[in-house]
Amino acid sequence: MAEENVRLLLCKDCKSIEELPDHQGNPREDFLLENLVSRHTYPDGNRHFGQLMAISKKHWENTEYQAEIVKKINEQMAGGGSEGLGTDFYTTKATFQEDAMSCWKKHNRTLDCGDFRTTKVQLTPGTNAARKAAGLPKYRSAKDRYLCDFCPVMNRVRADHFAKTAPKE
Repeated sequence: MAEENVRLLLCKDCKSIEELPDHQGNPREDFLLENLVSRHTYPDGNRHFGQLMAISKKHWENTEYQAEIVKKINEQMAGGGSEGLGTDFYTTKATFQEDAMSCWKKHNRTLDCGDFRTTKVQLTPGTNAARKAAGLPKYRSAKDRYLCDFCPVMNRVRADHFAKTAPKE
């Protein structure tokens, strides 16, 4: 069995490290990465300077190793002739998990979410303007990802949703 990884998106402009799940498919279908990268743009639409790396999940989840990994990342970036992430570097974030937690709190910590897998919580790449300019329809994929996938009560919500929508015998 292949070792499970966590990907880290380093943004030099935001001075952040953001965690996202590994992707083992076609890079063109890496919608979580595209969604996260689309949040790192200047007002003129240009993207921030960044880097993507994969780290062993078992090492990343160990707090001692994680602190050492972050320290090494900062040293390596500083070694490239820059200041690295600097002393005002922000702590690492699990962006989608944090967004899902905020959503859950906004819904009063419900176990019966009305927004479960609706278009409102769909994670899509930020390509609407480019698709429209190219005359393409709105984005749609069989591999859609939702903020719900990162919700702390996802299994319970999924079971309740299935119970409501499954055909009755």
